[in-house]
Amino acid sequence: MSEVIHGNCIEVLPTLGKFDFIFADPPFNIGRDYDNYSDTIEDYWEWCEQWIALCWDHLEPNGVLCLHGTDTLAEIFLCSARRLKMNRIAWINWHYRFGQCTRSNWIDARCHCLVYARGQGHTWCPEAVLVPSDRSEVYGDKRVTLTPNGGQRLPGTVWGVPSDGAYWGRVQGNNMERRPLHNNQLPEVYLKRLILAYTNPGDKVLDPFGGSGTTITVAHHLSRVGTTIELSNLYCQSIINRVKEGMVR
Repeated sequence: MSEVIHGNCIEVLPTLGKFDFIFADPPFNIGRDYDNYSDTIEDYWEWCEQWIALCWDHLEPNGVLCLHGTDTLAEIFLCSARRLKMNRIAWINWHYRFGQCTRSNWIDARCHCLVYARGQGHTWCPEAVLVPSDRSEVYGDKRVTLTPNGGQRLPGTVWGVPSDGAYWGRVQGNNMERRPLHNNQLPEVYLKRLILAYTNPGDKVLDPFGGSGTTITVAHHLSRVGTTIELSNLYCQSIINRVKEGMVR
């Protein structure tokens, strides 16, 4: 069962219960206009600290919080986590091509995902996210098939590399996953790996920034109980439709 809530996460979160897994991909504060709001937030740092603290408070005792964002957001995440004494268990980089072209600096080609666990007994399902080993697929070393994982291995901390397979790039305009009205989507495989690794079927998953609805769509497909919060009523309707349609991949 999935729930799409129309509202501001700062106001809605205190009315909700606890979640096993929260994934947050907040507005980047870059001045982009969306349906009924602009991504220009005064006191952006303080605003981020507020919703991060709310998310942390609404985790189950062994819940996991994933914070996704740019370099600037990673700085905020780290400072907020230090203040709240959050326990970081992983720091992932999502690598993509087709970053914004520039000649004045290196082209941006990654976002961060900082993963925090509320307790010491968080869910961890490595067998659900194994990928082919380069030793087997690239170098043809048959000895790896004798290992317990049979030629497979856990992904590294950089995602979107060739061994991860297809569909890891940015969701461009002609991508099958692309939703109308949304020009900043994460690929389904990204959320699928996180949800498979850190939750079990039936667990409660929250995304406080609904956007195009990737998190709740993937969670629903994987038999998790998904909840998302979104400011735009138009986007809420789009998310509801997307959940009904299901994952593309």
